[in-house]
Amino acid sequence: MPPTLLNLCARLESHDLQRRHLVIACNNFSDWDELLNRAEEQGMGPLLFRHLAGIEGEVPATFLRGLRFIVLRHHQANILLMRSLGNVLSLLEEEGIPSFVLKGGALCQTLYPEVGLRPMRDIDLLLSGEDAQRGHLLLQKNGFRPSAAVLPEDYFHLVPLIQNIDGMDVCVELHHGLFPDDPPYYRPLSFTELYRGALSFEVDGVRAYTLADEEMLWHLFQHGFHAPLTYEPYKLISVADIVSLVEHKVEELDWEKIMAVYPQLFRALPFFHHITPWNKSVMSVVSCAEGAALSAVGEPYRGWPRSRFIEQTDKGILLLLRDTFFPGQWWMGLYYSIEGPLSSVWARLVRHPMHILRWIKIYGALFLGEKRRSVTGAGKKQEPRP
Repeated sequence: MPPTLLNLCARLESHDLQRRHLVIACNNFSDWDELLNRAEEQGMGPLLFRHLAGIEGEVPATFLRGLRFIVLRHHQANILLMRSLGNVLSLLEEEGIPSFVLKGGALCQTLYPEVGLRPMRDIDLLLSGEDAQRGHLLLQKNGFRPSAAVLPEDYFHLVPLIQNIDGMDVCVELHHGLFPDDPPYYRPLSFTELYRGALSFEVDGVRAYTLADEEMLWHLFQHGFHAPLTYEPYKLISVADIVSLVEHKVEELDWEKIMAVYPQLFRALPFFHHITPWNKSVMSVVSCAEGAALSAVGEPYRGWPRSRFIEQTDKGILLLLRDTFFPGQWWMGLYYSIEGPLSSVWARLVRHPMHILRWIKIYGALFLGEKRRSVTGAGKKQEPRP
Protein backbone atom coordinates (compact mmCIF):
# COMPACT_ATOMS: atom_id res chain seq x y z
CA MET A 1 0.00 0.00 0.00
CA PRO A 2 1.58 3.37 -1.03
CA PRO A 3 2.11 6.05 1.64
CA THR A 4 -0.66 8.62 2.07
CA LEU A 5 -0.31 12.21 0.94
CA LEU A 6 0.23 13.60 4.44
CA ASN A 7 2.64 10.80 5.41
CA LEU A 8 4.82 11.53 2.39
CA CYS A 9 5.31 15.10 3.60
CA ALA A 10 6.57 14.04 7.05
CA ARG A 11 10.10 15.14 6.17
CA LEU A 12 12.11 18.29 5.55
CA GLU A 13 13.62 17.54 2.13
CA SER A 14 12.18 15.90 -0.98
CA HIS A 15 13.79 13.33 -3.25
CA ASP A 16 12.79 11.76 -6.58
CA LEU A 17 10.92 8.72 -5.27
CA GLN A 18 9.03 10.77 -2.69
CA ARG A 19 8.04 13.39 -5.28
CA ARG A 20 6.74 10.75 -7.68
CA HIS A 21 4.61 9.21 -4.94
CA LEU A 22 3.42 12.67 -3.92
CA VAL A 23 2.24 13.65 -7.42
CA ILE A 24 0.26 10.40 -7.70
CA ALA A 25 -1.23 10.90 -4.22
CA CYS A 26 -2.31 14.48 -5.05
CA ASN A 27 -3.93 13.51 -8.35
CA ASN A 28 -5.96 10.79 -6.62
CA PHE A 29 -7.00 12.90 -3.63
CA SER A 30 -10.25 14.79 -3.06
CA ASP A 31 -10.91 15.43 0.67
CA TRP A 32 -8.83 18.61 0.93
CA ASP A 33 -10.86 20.21 3.74
CA GLU A 34 -10.30 17.21 6.01
CA LEU A 35 -6.61 17.18 5.08
CA LEU A 36 -6.29 20.78 6.28
CA ASN A 37 -7.71 19.81 9.68
CA ARG A 38 -5.59 16.68 9.95
CA ALA A 39 -2.42 18.53 8.96
CA GLU A 40 -2.92 21.01 11.80
CA GLU A 41 -3.76 18.20 14.24
CA GLN A 42 -0.53 16.40 13.32
CA GLY A 43 1.68 19.51 13.43
CA MET A 44 2.24 19.15 9.70
CA GLY A 45 0.79 22.34 8.18
CA PRO A 46 4.08 24.14 7.39
CA LEU A 47 5.80 21.01 6.02
CA LEU A 48 2.74 20.13 3.91
CA PHE A 49 2.83 23.61 2.38
CA ARG A 50 6.59 23.30 1.76
CA HIS A 51 6.10 20.09 -0.24
CA LEU A 52 2.88 20.97 -2.09
CA ALA A 53 3.50 24.62 -2.99
CA GLY A 54 5.73 23.81 -5.96
CA ILE A 55 4.54 20.33 -6.92
CA GLU A 56 3.15 19.45 -10.33
CA GLY A 57 0.21 17.54 -8.88
CA GLU A 58 -3.32 18.88 -8.74
CA VAL A 59 -3.60 20.91 -5.54
CA PRO A 60 -6.56 23.33 -5.13
CA ALA A 61 -5.58 26.99 -4.77
CA THR A 62 -8.06 27.40 -1.89
CA PHE A 63 -6.31 24.61 0.00
CA LEU A 64 -2.92 26.27 -0.43
CA ARG A 65 -4.36 29.57 0.82
CA GLY A 66 -5.60 27.81 3.95
CA LEU A 67 -2.15 26.30 4.47
CA ARG A 68 -0.54 29.75 4.12
CA PHE A 69 -2.57 31.02 7.07
CA ILE A 70 -1.40 28.03 9.15
CA VAL A 71 2.23 28.65 8.14
CA LEU A 72 2.00 32.34 9.09
CA ARG A 73 0.40 31.55 12.44
CA HIS A 74 3.10 29.02 13.40
CA HIS A 75 5.82 31.38 12.23
CA GLN A 76 4.55 34.17 14.49
CA ALA A 77 3.96 31.82 17.42
CA ASN A 78 7.44 30.28 17.17
CA ILE A 79 9.14 33.66 17.02
CA LEU A 80 7.43 34.52 20.30
CA LEU A 81 8.34 31.10 21.78
CA MET A 82 11.99 31.52 20.79
CA ARG A 83 12.07 34.95 22.39
CA SER A 84 10.61 33.51 25.57
CA LEU A 85 13.08 30.60 25.44
CA GLY A 86 15.94 33.08 25.20
CA ASN A 87 14.65 34.94 28.27
CA VAL A 88 14.27 31.70 30.27
CA LEU A 89 17.79 30.55 29.34
CA SER A 90 19.19 33.93 30.38
CA LEU A 91 17.51 33.65 33.78
CA LEU A 92 18.88 30.14 34.31
CA GLU A 93 22.36 31.14 33.18
CA GLU A 94 22.44 34.09 35.59
CA GLU A 95 21.75 31.67 38.44
CA GLY A 96 24.37 29.19 37.21
CA ILE A 97 21.79 26.54 36.26
CA PRO A 98 22.84 24.52 33.18
CA SER A 99 20.08 23.15 30.95
CA PHE A 100 19.32 21.32 27.72
CA VAL A 101 16.72 22.47 25.21
CA LEU A 102 14.74 19.42 24.10
CA LYS A 103 12.66 18.47 21.04
CA GLY A 104 11.10 21.30 19.02
CA GLY A 105 12.83 24.14 20.83
CA ALA A 106 16.21 22.79 19.73
CA LEU A 107 15.20 21.41 16.33
CA CYS A 108 13.73 24.77 15.27
CA GLN A 109 17.22 26.22 15.59
CA THR A 110 19.49 23.31 14.63
CA LEU A 111 17.61 21.35 11.95
CA TYR A 112 14.74 23.24 10.37
CA PRO A 113 15.93 26.15 8.18
CA GLU A 114 12.93 28.35 9.06
CA VAL A 115 11.70 28.70 12.63
CA GLY A 116 8.02 28.24 11.73
CA LEU A 117 8.48 24.93 9.92
CA ARG A 118 8.35 22.96 13.15
CA PRO A 119 5.19 23.77 15.18
CA MET A 120 5.63 23.76 18.95
CA ARG A 121 3.16 23.39 21.82
CA ASP A 122 5.55 24.27 24.64
CA ILE A 123 9.19 24.68 25.66
CA ASP A 124 10.89 21.61 27.15
CA LEU A 125 14.08 21.98 29.16
CA LEU A 126 16.14 19.31 30.91
CA LEU A 127 17.84 20.24 34.18
CA SER A 128 19.71 18.14 36.71
CA GLY A 129 17.69 16.69 39.55
CA GLU A 130 19.18 19.18 42.02
CA ASP A 131 18.51 22.21 39.80
CA ALA A 132 14.99 21.45 38.53
CA GLN A 133 13.16 22.67 41.64
CA ARG A 134 15.46 25.69 41.93
CA GLY A 135 14.77 26.60 38.30
CA HIS A 136 11.03 26.11 38.85
CA LEU A 137 11.02 28.61 41.73
CA LEU A 138 13.20 31.03 39.76
CA LEU A 139 10.76 31.17 36.84
CA GLN A 140 7.83 31.67 39.22
CA LYS A 141 9.63 34.71 40.64
CA ASN A 142 9.92 36.04 37.09
CA GLY A 143 6.33 36.02 35.89
CA PHE A 144 5.52 32.34 35.34
CA ARG A 145 2.64 30.67 37.20
CA PRO A 146 2.16 26.94 37.81
CA SER A 147 -0.54 25.34 35.68
CA ALA A 148 -3.45 23.46 37.21
CA ALA A 149 -1.99 20.12 36.06
CA VAL A 150 -1.82 17.44 38.76
CA LEU A 151 1.27 15.23 38.41
CA PRO A 152 2.62 12.32 40.48
CA GLU A 153 5.35 13.34 42.93
CA ASP A 154 7.98 11.24 41.13
CA TYR A 155 7.02 12.35 37.60
CA PHE A 156 9.86 13.08 35.19
CA HIS A 157 8.99 16.77 34.84
CA LEU A 158 7.62 19.33 37.25
CA VAL A 159 4.24 21.06 36.98
CA PRO A 160 4.23 23.11 33.73
CA LEU A 161 4.74 26.84 34.09
CA ILE A 162 2.72 29.37 32.08
CA GLN A 163 3.24 33.02 31.24
CA ASN A 164 1.09 35.17 28.97
CA ILE A 165 3.29 37.04 26.53
CA ASP A 166 1.70 39.38 23.97
CA GLY A 167 -1.62 37.61 24.35
CA MET A 168 -0.22 34.08 23.96
CA ASP A 169 0.18 31.58 26.81
CA VAL A 170 3.76 30.28 26.76
CA CYS A 171 4.19 26.94 28.54
CA VAL A 172 7.56 25.77 29.92
CA GLU A 173 8.19 22.26 31.23
CA LEU A 174 11.26 21.70 33.38
CA HIS A 175 12.35 18.05 33.17
CA HIS A 176 14.65 16.34 35.64
CA GLY A 177 14.60 13.15 33.55
CA LEU A 178 14.18 12.30 29.90
CA PHE A 179 11.54 9.59 30.37
CA PRO A 180 8.79 8.55 32.79
CA ASP A 181 9.32 5.62 35.14
CA ASP A 182 6.61 3.52 33.48
CA PRO A 183 6.61 0.49 31.16
CA PRO A 184 8.37 -0.03 28.80
CA TYR A 185 10.98 1.58 31.10
CA TYR A 186 14.07 3.21 29.67
CA ARG A 187 17.82 3.13 29.72
CA PRO A 188 18.82 5.93 32.16
CA LEU A 189 21.08 8.70 30.88
CA SER A 190 22.64 10.95 33.51
CA PHE A 191 22.67 14.72 33.11
CA THR A 192 26.46 14.78 33.46
CA GLU A 193 26.86 12.07 30.82
CA LEU A 194 24.63 13.98 28.41
CA TYR A 195 26.34 17.30 29.07
CA ARG A 196 29.75 15.96 28.04
CA GLY A 197 28.55 15.54 24.44
CA ALA A 198 26.20 18.53 24.29
CA LEU A 199 25.75 20.53 21.10
CA SER A 200 25.61 24.31 21.38
CA PHE A 201 23.59 26.81 19.37
CA GLU A 202 22.17 30.31 19.76
CA VAL A 203 18.55 31.25 20.33
CA ASP A 204 17.59 34.93 20.33
CA GLY A 205 21.23 35.83 20.96
CA VAL A 206 21.59 33.50 23.96
CA ARG A 207 23.87 30.44 24.13
CA ALA A 208 21.89 27.22 24.42
CA TYR A 209 22.69 23.51 24.57
CA THR A 210 20.94 20.41 23.33
CA LEU A 211 21.54 16.67 23.12
CA ALA A 212 24.16 15.20 20.80
CA ASP A 213 22.65 13.91 17.54
CA GLU A 214 22.64 10.24 18.57
CA GLU A 215 21.04 11.01 21.95
CA MET A 216 18.58 13.39 20.28
CA LEU A 217 17.44 10.61 17.92
CA TRP A 218 17.15 8.20 20.85
CA HIS A 219 15.04 10.69 22.80
CA LEU A 220 12.82 11.53 19.80
CA PHE A 221 12.21 7.85 19.11
CA GLN A 222 11.47 6.89 22.70
CA HIS A 223 9.26 9.92 23.33
CA GLY A 224 7.32 9.63 20.09
CA PHE A 225 7.17 5.94 19.27
CA HIS A 226 8.12 3.92 22.33
CA ALA A 227 6.18 5.81 24.98
CA PRO A 228 4.06 4.18 27.70
CA LEU A 229 0.83 2.73 26.29
CA THR A 230 -1.20 5.25 28.29
CA TYR A 231 0.28 8.20 26.38
CA GLU A 232 -1.40 9.93 23.44
CA PRO A 233 -0.66 8.53 19.95
CA TYR A 234 2.37 9.80 18.05
CA LYS A 235 2.02 12.73 15.65
CA LEU A 236 3.46 12.88 12.16
CA ILE A 237 5.68 15.81 13.11
CA SER A 238 7.57 13.28 15.26
CA VAL A 239 8.14 11.19 12.12
CA ALA A 240 9.38 14.32 10.35
CA ASP A 241 11.83 15.11 13.18
CA ILE A 242 13.47 11.68 13.00
CA VAL A 243 13.44 11.32 9.21
CA SER A 244 14.77 14.85 8.68
CA LEU A 245 17.53 14.54 11.28
CA VAL A 246 18.70 11.15 9.95
CA GLU A 247 18.71 12.31 6.32
CA HIS A 248 20.38 15.63 7.14
CA LYS A 249 23.12 14.07 9.31
CA VAL A 250 23.45 10.62 7.72
CA GLU A 251 27.16 11.17 6.96
CA GLU A 252 27.93 12.62 10.39
CA LEU A 253 25.99 10.27 12.68
CA ASP A 254 28.02 7.73 14.63
CA TRP A 255 26.26 4.65 13.28
CA GLU A 256 28.53 2.27 15.20
CA LYS A 257 27.50 3.98 18.43
CA ILE A 258 23.80 3.85 17.48
CA MET A 259 23.99 0.13 16.68
CA ALA A 260 25.94 -0.65 19.85
CA VAL A 261 24.28 1.66 22.39
CA TYR A 262 20.82 2.21 20.88
CA PRO A 263 20.14 -0.94 18.84
CA GLN A 264 16.39 -0.61 19.39
CA LEU A 265 16.46 2.72 17.56
CA PHE A 266 18.51 1.29 14.68
CA ARG A 267 16.16 -1.69 14.24
CA ALA A 268 13.14 0.63 14.22
CA LEU A 269 14.39 2.93 11.43
CA PRO A 270 13.24 0.67 8.53
CA PHE A 271 9.62 1.04 9.69
CA PHE A 272 9.72 4.78 8.96
CA HIS A 273 10.32 3.88 5.31
CA HIS A 274 6.68 2.73 5.12
CA ILE A 275 5.51 6.23 6.12
CA THR A 276 7.80 8.27 3.88
CA PRO A 277 10.59 6.59 1.85
CA TRP A 278 14.16 7.10 2.97
CA ASN A 279 16.52 8.74 0.49
CA LYS A 280 19.32 6.75 -1.13
CA SER A 281 21.98 7.83 1.37
CA VAL A 282 19.99 6.47 4.30
CA MET A 283 19.02 3.34 2.38
CA SER A 284 22.71 2.50 2.11
CA VAL A 285 22.84 2.36 5.93
CA VAL A 286 19.35 1.22 6.92
CA SER A 287 18.16 -2.11 5.55
CA CYS A 288 14.58 -1.75 4.25
CA ALA A 289 12.70 -4.67 2.72
CA GLU A 290 11.34 -3.17 -0.49
CA GLY A 291 7.84 -4.34 -1.32
CA ALA A 292 7.27 -5.89 2.13
CA ALA A 293 3.61 -5.42 3.01
CA LEU A 294 2.69 -4.58 6.58
CA SER A 295 -0.80 -4.26 7.98
CA ALA A 296 -2.13 -0.98 9.42
CA VAL A 297 0.82 1.18 8.31
CA GLY A 298 0.81 4.45 10.23
CA GLU A 299 -1.91 3.43 12.66
CA PRO A 300 -1.02 4.00 16.33
CA TYR A 301 -1.83 1.64 19.16
CA ARG A 302 -5.57 1.81 19.95
CA GLY A 303 -5.97 -0.86 22.64
CA TRP A 304 -6.07 -0.80 26.45
CA PRO A 305 -4.79 1.02 28.51
CA ARG A 306 -4.71 3.90 26.01
CA SER A 307 -8.40 3.26 25.31
CA ARG A 308 -10.26 2.57 28.53
CA PHE A 309 -12.99 -0.07 28.55
CA ILE A 310 -15.48 2.32 30.10
CA GLU A 311 -14.87 4.83 27.29
CA GLN A 312 -15.23 2.28 24.48
CA THR A 313 -18.74 0.90 24.96
CA ASP A 314 -19.65 1.85 21.37
CA LYS A 315 -16.58 0.02 20.08
CA GLY A 316 -17.41 -3.29 21.71
CA ILE A 317 -15.37 -5.48 23.99
CA LEU A 318 -14.21 -7.83 21.22
CA LEU A 319 -12.78 -5.03 19.08
CA LEU A 320 -11.03 -3.50 22.06
CA LEU A 321 -9.52 -6.87 22.98
CA ARG A 322 -8.37 -7.29 19.38
CA ASP A 323 -6.75 -3.83 19.38
CA THR A 324 -5.13 -4.60 22.74
CA PHE A 325 -3.66 -8.04 22.01
CA PHE A 326 -3.41 -8.02 18.19
CA PRO A 327 -2.32 -4.53 17.07
CA GLY A 328 -1.19 -3.95 13.48
CA GLN A 329 2.13 -5.22 12.14
CA TRP A 330 3.55 -1.76 11.53
CA TRP A 331 3.06 -0.58 15.11
CA MET A 332 4.30 -3.89 16.50
CA GLY A 333 7.43 -3.71 14.37
CA LEU A 334 8.17 -0.11 15.31
CA TYR A 335 7.38 -0.38 19.04
CA TYR A 336 9.24 -3.65 19.62
CA SER A 337 11.96 -3.01 17.01
CA ILE A 338 11.22 -6.32 15.30
CA GLU A 339 13.92 -7.79 13.12
CA GLY A 340 12.90 -10.88 11.14
CA PRO A 341 10.06 -13.46 11.34
CA LEU A 342 11.16 -15.12 14.60
CA SER A 343 11.45 -11.75 16.32
CA SER A 344 7.94 -10.93 15.07
CA VAL A 345 6.44 -14.14 16.47
CA TRP A 346 8.23 -13.67 19.81
CA ALA A 347 6.95 -10.09 20.11
CA ARG A 348 3.40 -11.11 19.20
CA LEU A 349 3.16 -14.14 21.49
CA VAL A 350 5.38 -13.16 24.42
CA ARG A 351 6.67 -9.60 24.60
CA HIS A 352 3.41 -7.78 23.90
CA PRO A 353 1.21 -9.93 26.19
CA MET A 354 3.81 -9.56 28.96
CA HIS A 355 3.81 -5.81 28.40
CA ILE A 356 0.02 -5.70 28.80
CA LEU A 357 0.38 -7.82 31.94
CA ARG A 358 2.69 -5.16 33.41
CA TRP A 359 -0.04 -2.57 32.98
CA ILE A 360 -2.65 -4.89 34.48
CA LYS A 361 -0.42 -5.23 37.57
CA ILE A 362 0.08 -1.44 37.78
CA TYR A 363 -3.63 -0.69 37.56
CA GLY A 364 -4.41 -3.56 39.92
CA ALA A 365 -1.99 -2.16 42.50
CA LEU A 366 -3.47 1.31 42.12
CA PHE A 367 -7.00 -0.07 42.52
CA LEU A 368 -6.08 -2.08 45.61
CA GLY A 369 -4.28 0.94 47.06
CA GLU A 370 -7.37 3.10 46.59
CA LYS A 371 -9.54 0.41 48.17
CA ARG A 372 -7.22 0.16 51.17
CA ARG A 373 -7.20 3.94 51.63
CA SER A 374 -10.98 3.98 51.34
CA VAL A 375 -11.42 1.25 53.96
CA THR A 376 -8.86 2.86 56.29
CA GLY A 377 -10.52 6.24 55.92
CA ALA A 378 -13.97 4.77 56.60
CA GLY A 379 -12.64 3.01 59.69
CA LYS A 380 -11.18 6.23 61.07
CA LYS A 381 -14.47 8.03 60.65
CA GLN A 382 -16.19 5.37 62.74
CA GLU A 383 -13.77 5.60 65.64
CA PRO A 384 -15.37 7.00 68.80
CA ARG A 385 -14.26 10.41 69.91
CA PRO A 386 -12.59 10.70 73.31
